[in-house]
Amino acid sequence: MKESASERTVKYVEATSASLRRMRPRKLPASVVQPQFDYVLEMVRGYMKDARHYAENRKPVTSLACIAYAEGLLDALKFLELVDF
Repeated sequence: MKESASERTVKYVEATSASLRRMRPRKLPASVVQPQFDYVLEMVRGYMKDARHYAENRKPVTSLACIAYAEGLLDALKFLELVDF
């Protein structure tokens, strides 16, 4: 089955919009403990693995979505000043 980029985009935009509506910021400064940080890095590695898998299996839209998630998580760590590049 061939993926539709436009359908996939609509799905992600709707899900992200719903998340933003439900989101409640915490009082800052919030704390991050090592297991939470490690879990985010584990997720980055998992999304990278998935991106490679989908690319190899000719599902470029899913591959792109996966690597975009991985990059977004890395960006978040950078913006929160938890990592240096």
